[in-house]
Amino acid sequence: MSNLLDELSSSPQAALEPQDEVGIVGQYYDDKTARLVRKYGPGPRIHYHVGHYPSAETPLHPDDVTPDAIRRSIRDHQEGLLRYAAKIWGAEHRLSGRILDVGCGLGGGSLFWAQEYGADVTAVTNAPEHAPIVNKFARECGVDERVRTLVCDAMHLPLDGPYDAAVAIESSGYFNRPQWFERLAQVLRPGASVCIEEVFITRPHGADVWAEYFYTKPATVLDYAEAAQAAGFELVDEVDATSETLPFWEESVAWTKAVLDTDSSLSAVDRRNLRISLLANQALCAEWQAGGMQLGFLRFERK
Repeated sequence: MSNLLDELSSSPQAALEPQDEVGIVGQYYDDKTARLVRKYGPGPRIHYHVGHYPSAETPLHPDDVTPDAIRRSIRDHQEGLLRYAAKIWGAEHRLSGRILDVGCGLGGGSLFWAQEYGADVTAVTNAPEHAPIVNKFARECGVDERVRTLVCDAMHLPLDGPYDAAVAIESSGYFNRPQWFERLAQVLRPGASVCIEEVFITRPHGADVWAEYFYTKPATVLDYAEAAQAAGFELVDEVDATSETLPFWEESVAWTKAVLDTDSSLSAVDRRNLRISLLANQALCAEWQAGGMQLGFLRFERK
């Protein structure tokens, strides 16, 4: 199969048919696994989302810009984003029961909720190769009895609830939002929360680079609120953290440059992929600075 990042650089999303999207996105993330581990690993809690920087400044010292140093800082601030989300969402009582982590990636968030808050987590992914990795990491953390993986489409979650909450960390942009909220209404108990951290559109075409690089379909906060309301959910909390996440892109750019400059073992294909990633990360950083995207935390409650 050709590299999907190469396809993105020429004709992103143009060839996608609705019935193919779930499989293509799953294959996209399967193909990226080794690169995700390299940049955000080694684990067991590996995150694939932005970081939270309370001071809105890149914390690295100018003389400490090795790939490993930058990676450690990125990981620390990715964990910081989850801790910030936990504070906003009242995780001690809303995310400590039976929860769905929808679009769990390599399971970093699922392990976080299980370890830090004692949650019983169903980690949902549409990337088949990720499930055994999540299971392995859960065993390493000693929470394999509290984390189970489920390979399925988010719009077809099994009706094995009720769950106390659903969490989606930079994954809901892949979903058909009306269908997803309708399904959540069937699996969540009354009063349950849907907690979303996502990139939202703030101006026409503002998030094109996000959509093109990640195969996602960003929307406005209003789009989310309307889809949720139609399914019986109410938006009860919204927090904007755009400025506090900008340094993630600066560090991501710095990591990619450092790897390109220092790793002589890179293959031609790896080097090309890193250059594509560098261009995309630079574009995302510029769009963040220009106000074309909003990084927000939303919480909905089922009526």
